Amino acid sequence: MGKHLTCMLLALCLALLSAPAAFSAAPPDHPVIKPLPEVIEKRGEFKRFEAHKFRVSTGDKYEEKEVRGKYWYFTYWTKPEISRLEILENYKQAALEKNGQIIYEGKDELMFTLGTPEGGILWVHLQAQDAKYWLYIVEEKPLKKTLTFGAAQIKSELETKGEVTLYGVNFDFNKATLRPESEQVLLEAVKVLQSLPDIKVEVQGHTCDIGGRAYNLKLSQARAETVKNFLVQHGIEESRLSPRGYGMDMPVASNATEEGRAQNRRVVFKKL
Repeated sequence: MGKHLTCMLLALCLALLSAPAAFSAAPPDHPVIKPLPEVIEKRGEFKRFEAHKFRVSTGDKYEEKEVRGKYWYFTYWTKPEISRLEILENYKQAALEKNGQIIYEGKDELMFTLGTPEGGILWVHLQAQDAKYWLYIVEEKPLKKTLTFGAAQIKSELETKGEVTLYGVNFDFNKATLRPESEQVLLEAVKVLQSLPDIKVEVQGHTCDIGGRAYNLKLSQARAETVKNFLVQHGIEESRLSPRGYGMDMPVASNATEEGRAQNRRVVFKKL
């Protein structure tokens, strides 16, 4: 009896050891932030909504920022000959090739952002050592628009309210470079200004609070200038446009959530 019980317990232990452990199974690799080809093993997890803290450069110092959204975490093991530096440099160059923004760089870690085709932002935190590294990825969603403004709606708000917010005018993270999806909205704005040849507008740039006040005043001014230049290139007289950046000083939502920050990053036309 004792021998029979021992055999049963041994068989059970072997079955448990050979069965895949659900908690250690890694999710599929991120569709954009891929592992190195030399990876030989991985673990990880995915959560529909989670937070991670990133360091963001504000000129001569860094501040910590919590970002929330879709969340991926991976641990990757590579072949023994892959060094910490090779891991870091591979991801850095890949990020720059995709027009990413390096927001922090240290001896054994790297943080960067990438824009998504939908107007959102991928935040990536990489920590590395020889033959092993960790990736934390958060996808910060763009504002979900309930209205798509055409020329008629833009004109109506400008005439009745004196100003209109042009949601859908998006820029690369920490830059004044327009993203491709912005052109459609701005071309509608061009139609409005052409139909109202006597009005002048202040082109306002607004940001969220990532980076601090002085940094965002400069960034928002540059973005307002970019929009003005687009309008001038499409036939609007420069004398009718007054670009001004307000930075983070006029939020319309809380900067504590990604949805709020998305609403605060905006371009506004105000009739003068």
